[in-house]
Amino acid sequence: MVNFTLSALNQAFTLDVSGQLAGEAAAALDVSCIAIYNVKLSDMLAVFKFQSDSFDVNDTDASDIKYYVDMGNWPANLKLNPVHAHGLSTTPILADGGDILAEKNLVKHDFVRYLAQMLFNTPHGVDLFSNEDALLSDLVTKGASAYTSIKASLDAVNMSSAAAGTSPNKYSTNTQNTTANFSRELLRQVAHHAPARFASISNVSTIQSIPLALNDTISFKTSISPYPAQHTLTERPDSFNTRVYEIKLVLKADVDATNVAPVEADSASAYPYHA
Repeated sequence: MVNFTLSALNQAFTLDVSGQLAGEAAAALDVSCIAIYNVKLSDMLAVFKFQSDSFDVNDTDASDIKYYVDMGNWPANLKLNPVHAHGLSTTPILADGGDILAEKNLVKHDFVRYLAQMLFNTPHGVDLFSNEDALLSDLVTKGASAYTSIKASLDAVNMSSAAAGTSPNKYSTNTQNTTANFSRELLRQVAHHAPARFASISNVSTIQSIPLALNDTISFKTSISPYPAQHTLTERPDSFNTRVYEIKLVLKADVDATNVAPVEADSASAYPYHA
């Protein structure tokens, strides 16, 4: 056998088309206030995953990228009750400091102070309520139901329930192009905001984590409306607006994923873990 070479046939060319990432900017949230939970980056990496292969090099097959939500890795004690988020910023009713203790300034406390401000013209009027504890308890209960809905939305696309594939490795594809395809949403937002991360993803065609990083945040909105006739307590002419909170999950190292614990007795049943 002879391996011939004809150097006069050598060619070189430069592409006119640049490879592009399918990216999408994170949606802006119109909110009244921002509150945080610190969660473990390691947990989020274990839950939100994708798989990409090079078996067919085209951009028409919806199965080219597979998006996984592995809820088997969601910590049992990570119960994201939105009313227990803390670290309020961007127009809280009252800021932490002085007599305002962090463990008494969670979303639920902020909302009761909002009611006091609207009813009595002062957020310091919460003690005028004869049922402050009942208000807080109702907020905790509603927040626990909200977490149940959050968990159900994630479970609906997990590795036993997603639209494609077979259990226990079911997945979503680009055909499921709604915001409920959570790993797709995250991957597209990484592509838009931090494309350099794709330079260091694992060189495998198997399932791997979305390239999330320390201090990334994952946000969603929680809207809380007063009792419909609340304004009539002090004969206000108009009903009160819904107060909208951005709940921001801050991705931290395991040892830093601590949160401010609420102090009320009815809070322990629906509160996230501590490191």
